[in-house]
Amino acid sequence: MKLEHIALTISEPEEVKNFYKDILGLTEVKTFAIKESLANDIFGLNEEASVFLLQKDNLLLEVFIRQETKRQSFNHICLSVNDRESLFRRAKQKNYECIRIERDTYDLIFIKDKSGNVFEIKEE
Repeated sequence: MKLEHIALTISEPEEVKNFYKDILGLTEVKTFAIKESLANDIFGLNEEASVFLLQKDNLLLEVFIRQETKRQSFNHICLSVNDRESLFRRAKQKNYECIRIERDTYDLIFIKDKSGNVFEIKEE
């Protein structure tokens, strides 16, 4: 089995550039819209949405734009990167919520986008 992509919802379109491209380093593969009828058939949502397909290495994200924000949950995506300290600093400089939990073995690092999506960052 192979994971093909992960889909996330964000509420601010500028986050595609500010967080996903500038902080996480993903590149835009394509942009498309999901029509209201298809969104209703699949997700039970009666609205059209813009979708950005973003990629870095083998990671593909589908980022849906929707004005409604989500409730907090335990959902998160864990990414392994070459230099997590650099990513952490960039995110902090751009005022993203960055969480560092110090532990004896290694620190846990989490970064949140402006829509509340949570990313756990590990070192490769």
